[in-house]
Amino acid sequence: MPGSLLDAITADLEVFSRYARAQVDAYGTVLATFEGDHGGGTLLVWAPREAAAAVLGRLPEKFRGRIVLGLDASDGDLLPFEHALAASGAQAALLASGERGFFHTGGGWKEVRGDAGPERVPLDHPAPALELERLAPTGLRYRERRAYPCWTSPSLNGSAPGSEAAQGAAARRRGLSVYAAGLLDLSQAWTPLLERLGALR
Repeated sequence: MPGSLLDAITADLEVFSRYARAQVDAYGTVLATFEGDHGGGTLLVWAPREAAAAVLGRLPEKFRGRIVLGLDASDGDLLPFEHALAASGAQAALLASGERGFFHTGGGWKEVRGDAGPERVPLDHPAPALELERLAPTGLRYRERRAYPCWTSPSLNGSAPGSEAAQGAAARRRGLSVYAAGLLDLSQAWTPLLERLGALR
């Protein structure tokens, strides 16, 4: 499986290299940097690699600064996201997912061992969070503790509380604003996010 997935990621890299500066990191994440006009900040847009075409088709056409698209090859793990935050030099992050809406808060859950497999429960549930051994498509091994603290950023025009997106607390620990949006709601997020970064053109 890692070998076939790595082949698919290599194919993704070849495609994205036609449009942007692109690379694959140690976790198998494709990072594609789209340069806008001079000025503005850097926004990391984090999405499952299966959603690559959907996100690419919804990127804003005009902006200042840069947008780094990170295509996550993991099962929503935290360490690949933390690595991409550091590598991209992002000043804010947007977590794109299959949920509907645009959010300024999220997280606050963990996975525990249940009778029928992993179960998602609140962080204060007495059962310990699962700790899983992961193998990245590149061959890198790491451990993922499936517990994700709540995260909160300043509200923006149109944003709401209550995303299920897990990784936001990692961005908040770095002092970065982080938001989440459904794939079908990305257009709702661009204007307030780019305004916050001073990147609206």
